[in-house]
Amino acid sequence: MRLFEAEQHLGGTLGTDHVDGFSFDWGPNGFLDREPLTLQLCDELGLTSELERANENVSKRFILRGGRLREVPMSPGRFLRSDVLSFRGKLRLLTEPLQPASRDDDESIYSFVERRIGREAADYLVQPMVSGIFGGLADQLSLRSCFPIMRQMEQEHGSLFKAMLAKARAAKRAGKRAGGPSGPGGWLTSFRGGVDRLTERLERRYNEHIQVGAPVTAICRSDQDYRLELGDRAVHTAHAVIVAVPSYSAAQILTSLSAPLAMLLTEIPYAPIAVVCTGLVRQAVGHDLNGFGFVVPRIEGPRILGSIWTSSIFSDRAPEDFVQFRTMIGGDGDNTVVKMSEQELVDLSLKELAPILGLSGAPAVTRVYRWSRGIPQYKIGHGKRMLQIEEILQSYPGVHLIGNAYSGVGLNDCVKRANHAVQTLSQSVIPWGQWKH
Repeated sequence: MRLFEAEQHLGGTLGTDHVDGFSFDWGPNGFLDREPLTLQLCDELGLTSELERANENVSKRFILRGGRLREVPMSPGRFLRSDVLSFRGKLRLLTEPLQPASRDDDESIYSFVERRIGREAADYLVQPMVSGIFGGLADQLSLRSCFPIMRQMEQEHGSLFKAMLAKARAAKRAGKRAGGPSGPGGWLTSFRGGVDRLTERLERRYNEHIQVGAPVTAICRSDQDYRLELGDRAVHTAHAVIVAVPSYSAAQILTSLSAPLAMLLTEIPYAPIAVVCTGLVRQAVGHDLNGFGFVVPRIEGPRILGSIWTSSIFSDRAPEDFVQFRTMIGGDGDNTVVKMSEQELVDLSLKELAPILGLSGAPAVTRVYRWSRGIPQYKIGHGKRMLQIEEILQSYPGVHLIGNAYSGVGLNDCVKRANHAVQTLSQSVIPWGQWKH
């Protein structure tokens, strides 16, 4: 078994910088603890004792409306008293059980939500959630590919409200926590000090099998095996290959193997994202920061997509008497973000955060992480494209594509897809001891 890593470190966008007592995550800042395979991986790596569940602040989230933060209601009673939606918007949302189901096989998220709970709810509740998860536009992303459970709930129950009530009753009987329309319940979880604990432990545990700074430039057929060409012109053969790179990189590597497959992979678009991590003296922030953070509806105007108050939900993310924000800028439709300098991105984030959170003074430390192709976009047609990709891969047994470009953008999704690839290979006719990939 051999892992060829193009960079000098494992993890891609997953990593953490430790600067002057701050822990700044480059991209993902955790995972939901609902996926047994992720927890199993942590246990196998001896990391269970280092897991840290976010504190109760994670349940207190805000939406920017009219220049003011408004708490997202987490219960029917609080929803009726909240000011996130207008009175008219609340009434429209309450008619959801009366709305007819759609027969559209691949509907956009926005179209689905507007049809079921109204335009105002789509603009102020769902679009900012979609921006926070995908950095995408709800009117372009596929409901079927991004939130398949929502589509299933409508098909099985005819209503999201009815489906949620049924799920809540079933969860209560089973003694479990019910999830929402976007997926099963779970609690945000990370590692003490940052998510880089995961990649650090993987690299330490399997160091003898890992070769960093070794980009694979091409994969070709070679009799019954596969031929791997590396950037230094070295050549390796393998019975099976797991390609764990972004889809646009996979397209370049697999062109010699299958031009049609490579073409399909290049068609998966990505949204640019800049993560601006800011460390400030606590006294320089007027807001109490008792919460997870906030998201910004696109209709409101600011360029920031939202900001996570990392030091409010996890320990050891900032020194005593300091706080840390992770502010996201960019997303699909804001491609100029990758052309901005680091200072311009810092200045923009502070300018837009200042009136919202009552900031004063300069930050103690900042770090900017720019990803020109940050988050894959599951736009309408993604499901059809994936069927075509899987059909082509059937002609190349032993070749598997993993990562967040295919069946889920989160850490849990990546773990599940990787586990499926390994289980498929372990059940094949290739003896484990003969694998040279």
